Amino acid sequence: MDLLGTISFMVGIPMCLVSCYVVNSKGFRTGMYFGTVLTMLGGAIRALSTLPGLNKQMDLKTQYYLSLVGQALTGMGNPFAVSLPTKVSQNWFGEKEREIATGILAMSLPIGIVFGQGCSPIFVTEGSDVPVMNIIWFIPALITQLMVVFFVTTSLPPSPPSNSSRLALENEKSSSFKEYLIIMRSMFMNVPYLIIFLILGGAVGFFNAFSTQLSQLMCSRGYDNISSGITGSLLLGTGFAGAIASGIVVTKFGYIEEVTKVFYGIAGLFGILIGEFLRKPNSEALIMLFSAMFGIFGFGMYPLGLELSVEVTYPVDESIGTALIFLSGQLQGAILVFVSSLLEQDLTEEEKTQAVCDGSITPKDHTNFLLVLVGYLTLLVVIFVLFFKAKFKRSLADRNMEEAEPST
Repeated sequence: MDLLGTISFMVGIPMCLVSCYVVNSKGFRTGMYFGTVLTMLGGAIRALSTLPGLNKQMDLKTQYYLSLVGQALTGMGNPFAVSLPTKVSQNWFGEKEREIATGILAMSLPIGIVFGQGCSPIFVTEGSDVPVMNIIWFIPALITQLMVVFFVTTSLPPSPPSNSSRLALENEKSSSFKEYLIIMRSMFMNVPYLIIFLILGGAVGFFNAFSTQLSQLMCSRGYDNISSGITGSLLLGTGFAGAIASGIVVTKFGYIEEVTKVFYGIAGLFGILIGEFLRKPNSEALIMLFSAMFGIFGFGMYPLGLELSVEVTYPVDESIGTALIFLSGQLQGAILVFVSSLLEQDLTEEEKTQAVCDGSITPKDHTNFLLVLVGYLTLLVVIFVLFFKAKFKRSLADRNMEEAEPST
């Protein structure tokens, strides 16, 4: 197993639970500090492990373990960042701004991945360029840390932006570890939230499994690294447009549950088409088109799903539901990747002649895995559309307090 490629994922799963507790008990600002400090330290250690001049004083084994520690630290910082979008939008934005704010914040991670995938090949053309790459990607982590120190000075605005935010803050209890466990129990007794935990985490898991295996899936059918790189970038890059569009639609017309279900269903359809055409050669344009459409509707649905999780769990701290959904996605993605290794088969002799995998990848027939992936995605869509019914607790709190204000 390539630990450098998996260590972030491995440490990120338990850190989701840690980030829930820290952000819930200590607030947004402390959570930001934890996440950015861990990310900056991880980036610094990775840069030091290959720093020109210093790297000559270390053997390869030492450099490897330093890189591993750095990678682990960045993986530990990631859950703090992904748990914050709904908390920021709830506490800092009004009712008409929350969906768009959540969409923009939730898309920061995919956008970062696009930049990483798109820019790294520009300055890394051979192995000797890795030290430069580690230094370059440490700079954004350092800048982010400085911005947090100088600009994130409080967890809350001077006054709550909405009635539901004010009411939740007024009723907020001290968050001991015992209280945290009670909250976690209530989350997993909440049926609407459990459905979101499953289906939204499933969508994240589908994306994780798909993007992790994309090069293997495509090169086995004759698609080169450039094609897989463009496909992955389209999948992520179009997501920002989808997240903004869905937020605007819900802000203007409402019907967040219905819009989320429509976006999820359409994303599921394009996910099925991707799985179907990845089994065939000479379908490059269609695969790219379907990936772009999946990005628009899949990532367009994601921030709305996060907002629904806040609605059905209100007044529980928003970061808890978001972090647990990320945890669900990581777990489901890991299971799907494991299943893919069990279901792969050898290609026929004719199919092997079409494969263009490099020496690090053995071309395989992934038909069975793609069928499982398509079936799983179909099941998630059916469960969400038929069985999810939102209880808009936060919106109800906003309306009730508005009605009560004139009489006070």
